[in-house]
Amino acid sequence: MKNISVIIFLSFCFSTEAQNVKPQLQVYAAPGFFFEQLSSDSLVPPEKRNHSRLGDVSSYAIQVAIPLKNQRWLIKGSIGYSQRHYSLSKYSIGDFITSLFLFDSPLRRDSFAINYVRFTDNYFQVPVSVSFMLNQPNTNFHLYTGLNFRADFLAKSNTEIRFDSSYKIPNASDIRAAQKIYTANATKFVFTIEPYIEGAFTIYKKIGGIIQFRPFSFYSSQLDKKLTTSTGELLSFTFGATYSLK
Repeated sequence: MKNISVIIFLSFCFSTEAQNVKPQLQVYAAPGFFFEQLSSDSLVPPEKRNHSRLGDVSSYAIQVAIPLKNQRWLIKGSIGYSQRHYSLSKYSIGDFITSLFLFDSPLRRDSFAINYVRFTDNYFQVPVSVSFMLNQPNTNFHLYTGLNFRADFLAKSNTEIRFDSSYKIPNASDIRAAQKIYTANATKFVFTIEPYIEGAFTIYKKIGGIIQFRPFSFYSSQLDKKLTTSTGELLSFTFGATYSLK
């Protein structure tokens, strides 16, 4: 069934009228995942220090794509928005499994007062990309390889805090103080470089679509000042629609 779907999709792309590349207006959504190497800072739960955590990111943007004279090179400039989610947990799945099946083994205890921290960071994006077309320009399906250069400026950061009630019953001031400490560690600026492979195709007249795959990214700054030692994007995709301006 999967192979049949691929054949139908490719047949559709090449069956419509072939067109040269023209300036386009593009809108897209880009979901993805990233991982971070946690530090040994006192803000990190003891059992999670120097370990990795997984987070998710969603980006949305509108951009203008302009081909150069030979139509093989394509330059894009856009503005966008992204939201990153990631969390810290004092206990792991292994702790709960142990307490569930070994009834005389309570959850591991330590002096770390916070049970769970959930981060939500919102960024204003300024992406720019350059790409090169691998196939002939006068076809309906265009295959590109290129680089994204993205500057992210922090717009807002929120932190959800849950204390370990077995160790500390917090009051409102305790929660506010903890939120302030963790929220202050959100980086104000992140610069990212992403290699990608992109397929662009015509759907109907001036309307088309794009699918982009980005296997990894390079960051010039950490997402946290104290909580992490390194950051990398694990996997991300882009799905978008295009409209020819000519």
